[in-house]
Parts: sequence; structure tokens; C-alpha cells
Amino acid sequence: MLDAYLVRLEEATRGLLALNVSVLERMEKKIGLAPLRALQSLERLGPSMVTELGDDLDLLPSTASRLSDRLAEAGLITRRVSPTNRRATLLELTEAGRDVLDELIGLRLEALGMVAEQMSDRDRSALVNGARAFTTAHQKLASETRVQRTPSSVETDG
Repeated sequence: MLDAYLVRLEEATRGLLALNVSVLERMEKKIGLAPLRALQSLERLGPSMVTELGDDLDLLPSTASRLSDRLAEAGLITRRVSPTNRRATLLELTEAGRDVLDELIGLRLEALGMVAEQMSDRDRSALVNGARAFTTAHQKLASETRVQRTPSSVETDG
């Protein structure tokens, strides 16, 4: 029974996924997917150590450090010595980084609006309610997964 539901859910969400892929492809031409994911992660996490960013993106610390170097060179984030650990690097979004994320949201809103205009009020309401429940469940699962894979402590940071 669950398998049939999952097939129906996968089929039902293809339009949403295709819309998101289309928007991401447009953004990828400007910034690339890895940097975009890093900006989204920093927006969600707030100011973070390089290792925290790497953990959130499932990257090696050296890869997260190189990615953060590129983002800092582009002016999308700042890198500074952590006030609590002088060997660690603290990352934070800049206004330019927030502008990139605002552009992503704007493109999504534009694309969603064109589709939503084709739907009834009832269907739009049902979609919002179902998507909200799905997002809440996804966030809970992601949070539990992060807690399970977070290292106990990290002394240094790239």
C-alpha cells in the first residue's frame, strides 16, 4: 500500500521538481550548484565554522574550505577568525550572498506564480497544506540525520 502511495507521490511532484530544476539551471549559469548550496546552507545555519558547513553539505573539511575561499573571493561570504577559537574560520553571508538567494527565490516565485494561475483556489490551498506538512517532516528527518552524523568535537577548522 505504501509503495503505491509513493509512486503516486513521485508522479504528483514531478511538476514541482521540474520547476525547481529549471530555476536551478538558470542560477547554475550564474553561480554554480555547489556554491548555491553553500549559500543556502549558511542562510539556514547562520554564521558557521567551515567544518559545520562541510558537515551540512556532506563535504570533506578541505573541500568546504576551498569552496568557502571561492565564495569569499566572489564577495558572497566573509571568512574571519572565530572569536571563540582562533584556529577556526567563521563564515557568514554578505549582502551580495543574500542577493543571490533573493534572486533564486524571486525566480521560484515567478515560476510558481505562472503555474498557480492555472490552478483553482481549492487546489492551491491543498497544495500549500500538503507541501507545508511535507516540508515539516523533511526538516525533522534532516535534523535527526544531522544530529546522528555530527562529530563529537572538532578542534581545528580549515
